Amino acid sequence: MNETCMTMDDLKWDVQQRLKLLESTLLLSGWVRTQALTDTFGISRAQASKDFAVYQALRPRNLVYNKSRKFYEAGEDFEPLLLTGKSSELLNVLATKHLQDGPVLAMAKRAPAVDMLRPLDRELDLRVFRAISAAASNGTKVRIGYQSMKQESLGPEIRTISPHTLVYSGFRWHVRAYSDESAGFRDYVLARIIGTVECLDEPGVPDEKDRDWHEQVPVRIGPHPGLLPHQRAIIEQDYGIVDGCIETQVRKSLVQYFLDLMLVSPGRTLDKATEQQICLLNLAELEPYLWKRRT
Repeated sequence: MNETCMTMDDLKWDVQQRLKLLESTLLLSGWVRTQALTDTFGISRAQASKDFAVYQALRPRNLVYNKSRKFYEAGEDFEPLLLTGKSSELLNVLATKHLQDGPVLAMAKRAPAVDMLRPLDRELDLRVFRAISAAASNGTKVRIGYQSMKQESLGPEIRTISPHTLVYSGFRWHVRAYSDESAGFRDYVLARIIGTVECLDEPGVPDEKDRDWHEQVPVRIGPHPGLLPHQRAIIEQDYGIVDGCIETQVRKSLVQYFLDLMLVSPGRTLDKATEQQICLLNLAELEPYLWKRRT
């Protein structure tokens, strides 16, 4: 088939999947090599090169070859081919990648009806998201304008950060990063990064120095003490609680987010036992990792 006359309808399903990986890798890290396809799909380098040629034929301006670094970068006039170009779609890619086994292709002819509730997407400027994602992937610094909820100034503050991990809290996305101005690791809500992100050509502070990220602490949860015995038994069965307690390990920097997600954070609990249902059992142990005030 003549690649110059090719359209999306001409592509087989397996080729489309490989090109989706090519495009999402390009957008998330800022660059891509044929190795991304050979390692993921177990295809030959010749086949991967052919896939790249197909992609270039369909979107000539999307890939720019960097001869010195021997990889492809996203062109300035990048236009998505297989993705929508929305940051929420790329964030969903990251969320799926975090799953241990990833999704499976549904092969059943019949299945029950399913519906899901999800929080509203907080759509981000794709250029902002791509710059933060690339910096986290490549271990470099960026300079951002950040609008904190606690600051009194009307405009964003300029901060130089070293992103290392994108985190979904269950409600929103933030980036864990070292701040040069604060001389420590902080969380930056992606939706509050304002304006153009300046990519700095210097290595960032490595995440190995982020102790609260790498160290974990146990979070213990049990049935609300105000529940009646039969109600308590139901909650224990729901959560797999044994002997009145279930324990999970959580990164120190994510404790507050986890408690908020489970609705057991201090100050957010309900008075009625049948509405609250579960409670936090080791608050004193977790107190050092709770926010004094929101940022």
